[in-house]
Amino acid sequence: MNLVILSSRFIQFVLLFQKASCFIPIKRFILTYEHTHSNEYSTFETFRSNNKNKDDDTNNHNSNDISRRIKRKLNGKIPIMSRTVPINVDDIPYITIWELQKPSKLMEMWWSADLDSASSVVSKEKIGDPFGVVMWPGSILASRVLARHKTEVLNSTVLILGAGTGVEVQASAILGAKKVIATDISKLTLKLLRYGAEQAGLDKAIEPLYFDLYSNEKLPECDIVVAADVLYNEELAAQIGKRCVEVLSRPCPPKLIVTDSQRFHGTDFLEDVNAELLQLGLGTSSKLEWEYFNLENITGSGVLIEGDQTYNAKTRLVSIGWSNCGYAEN
Repeated sequence: MNLVILSSRFIQFVLLFQKASCFIPIKRFILTYEHTHSNEYSTFETFRSNNKNKDDDTNNHNSNDISRRIKRKLNGKIPIMSRTVPINVDDIPYITIWELQKPSKLMEMWWSADLDSASSVVSKEKIGDPFGVVMWPGSILASRVLARHKTEVLNSTVLILGAGTGVEVQASAILGAKKVIATDISKLTLKLLRYGAEQAGLDKAIEPLYFDLYSNEKLPECDIVVAADVLYNEELAAQIGKRCVEVLSRPCPPKLIVTDSQRFHGTDFLEDVNAELLQLGLGTSSKLEWEYFNLENITGSGVLIEGDQTYNAKTRLVSIGWSNCGYAEN
């Protein structure tokens, strides 16, 4: 079996157990998502690499070799690595973001904290959300949708929910957004995002913002809302749905993009959202429906294992509110 498929199916398998509230008493073989109020992730140093080799650094990144990855230390401590992500549209051929060098170690700590809390080096609350430290395919599709509607992105305020490493954040800035509000619950993720924006020379337009989607705080005012690959489980998907209703019921609702490359069981929130919009008298004009796209040859972190994987990702999309409706890839 192809290793990529095995890893992807493994994640889906354990999340299905989460849905059924089943627990496997074997260390490192439960993967659950627990909403936490993330603290400053200073405890990352407990597992950072002791490798004393000099960083593989350069100021002359060769744009013709997008597979090349540069190693650095964030704040002189946290090992990170660049990833150049092909977007493959005229306005955005590629985007370079920065990821945690060894996300599998962060995931290992996250599992350990859940399975063996008494002996854990650090609590799960301090680790926070471990999924945002790498790129996910949904951010690529979201960036392509933004590029398709570039005239409406220009001079707009774009709000990104669960921004992660910031592929779609940088895409918005490149396309001329006046302001890009990039929200996440992980302060470590926001540091990676900010660093990537600075390295790309886009930081003046990008505003990283710690934001808890589960809070009672209203989403910032904006012209466009993007939620790319943030549907980790049923609970979070339902919360994203509530936030969609919040913005779509505004007097001047923003454009909306939601992408999901993982399509985990129980994360299709559209039926509930459409029912609520119908109750508000908005169902006929704002009905949400999935479109499906095949993203081919996506190279990204293995997350659960060391090294990259290249795979195809069937990704679903909601995209509404644009002057030229819908989206179709070239």
